[in-house]
Amino acid sequence: MKLYVITSAQACASPHSHFWEGLQSYAKRNHSKLVVLPMIGNSAREDWDEVHPVFKDYLEYERKHLNSNISIEQFNVRPYQVDPLTGLDRFAQQGETVVFASPKQRLKPIAHSNQKYPKFLVTTGACTRPNYATSSDVSAERRRLGSIAKRDHVYGALVVEIADDKLFHIRHLRANSEGQFIDLGTFYDGKTRKAKLEAMVLGDFHCGQSDPVVVEATLDMIRALKPQRLILHDFFDGHSVSHHLLKKPVRELLIQVYDKGLFSLDGELKAAGKQLLVFATLCPEVIVVFSNHHAFLHRYLEEGRYMHEPHNFRTAVELLAWMAAKDYNDPVEAGIRKYHELPANVRFLKEGEDYKVHGYQLGAHGDKSDSGGSFGGGYGGIAKKEGAWGKSISGHVHKAQILRNTYTVGTCLPLNMFYMRGYPSDWTHSHACLWENGQVQLINIFGGKWRG
Repeated sequence: MKLYVITSAQACASPHSHFWEGLQSYAKRNHSKLVVLPMIGNSAREDWDEVHPVFKDYLEYERKHLNSNISIEQFNVRPYQVDPLTGLDRFAQQGETVVFASPKQRLKPIAHSNQKYPKFLVTTGACTRPNYATSSDVSAERRRLGSIAKRDHVYGALVVEIADDKLFHIRHLRANSEGQFIDLGTFYDGKTRKAKLEAMVLGDFHCGQSDPVVVEATLDMIRALKPQRLILHDFFDGHSVSHHLLKKPVRELLIQVYDKGLFSLDGELKAAGKQLLVFATLCPEVIVVFSNHHAFLHRYLEEGRYMHEPHNFRTAVELLAWMAAKDYNDPVEAGIRKYHELPANVRFLKEGEDYKVHGYQLGAHGDKSDSGGSFGGGYGGIAKKEGAWGKSISGHVHKAQILRNTYTVGTCLPLNMFYMRGYPSDWTHSHACLWENGQVQLINIFGGKWRG
């Protein structure tokens, strides 16, 4: 196992001393190689050769392969660039995850295969204090760009764990203004202590369709990190009542549902309740977010499709009466409670209900945009999600992404789901951890493991 901690430094910028000392301590404690990628300063005249001398023994100027699937690149991205990934997708499509310097932390999965896990474009954050043109002796445009860049500046680094020539794990460290940061439950501030995990947001769960290997790794992660809150998206899959399957009655409804015994609404509700009870024993609070797959059951009931399905008729009529009794009565919750006595620490959010922790919106699934629209059929860009909620951790898109303080999680589904055949996939098995200091870490499950 080889471990790297990769950060970046601007030319002519002073180091954030406490954060830099913390990174050195982290690298020593975890037997990691500390790498600093140089960047230009507040103008092209401040070349990366002018990086502060404290970093001289850690600098990496050349392209470097960490294993056959991940490398460090030198794209010389301007620190002012609002989105450092602009124009770079094709480099990850060539078959490697690419890490490069930027004072922003950005993460984007790039599809490159119909079957294989996507590659990532990922930036580091910086260990130097902001160095941007903001004074009155420069043009108004440079001041505007400098002011934006200063606000977006992140004290941070990327941890890369190399398991072998192909497998690796990555996750970000993000420090506060004082240089303190958290990694996998350890708080680094000169000395170390145990950190509190305020919330863990799981990738869309899709109970009954989840990949067993991913579920087992997820349970291991929950037991190890002990979150105070567990946030579940698309917990109920709705495969027994899905309207999508009607469009392909042979290839999907017959082969993927009936042949596998997944056509019973009762069976799906019982299985969901059983899984929910497992989560409830592992975490003080379990929050089920209203999601688009939960709405499959609403639609099934309102369209009256149960009239032609005797195996679901009795349960459907009962849930329809519950839904009709009062607005916002959720038949998914009622159906699960029909078969299981859920403990008091399980809560179902109503459609449109906010749920915020440390200022992050955790109550939005991510399928709906502002002004009553949807995100381009449900799979719009993360920039639109930032515009809708600002600081948020949402689901729906099935992929890990970071744009400033907007995060999306992945999924617990197999990456080769039948309805994705032929589509280049950028899905990931990824969960988000929201720590006590407001820092978010996206944790990916590769090869059934979430860490080295």
